[in-house]
Amino acid sequence: MRKEVEGEGTSLQPLPIAIGKDTWDVYVFGVTRVQHDWFVQMAIVGPRACMATARVDASGGRAAAAREIIRLVREWLLEDDLSDHAFLEREGNMARAC
Repeated sequence: MRKEVEGEGTSLQPLPIAIGKDTWDVYVFGVTRVQHDWFVQMAIVGPRACMATARVDASGGRAAAAREIIRLVREWLLEDDLSDHAFLEREGNMARAC
């Protein structure tokens, strides 16, 4: 399943998240399901703008996947990684950005 947002005629609503003294807006613009995984494409705008793709397990449902995505994004932004794009996934108990 792939959700296409282009051409829907609606504006994307960001999810604001606070990290330290900064507020970041997370915009989801693509979701693709491949077997038991979701690949979620995001634009993240705060003190700088960057992109991230997160791979999460979809078998636990949307709520669990959403919590995991926010956890991965927060951990990545807390690392002060200045790259403009990251691939985020969890391996065991560790989040990994590539």
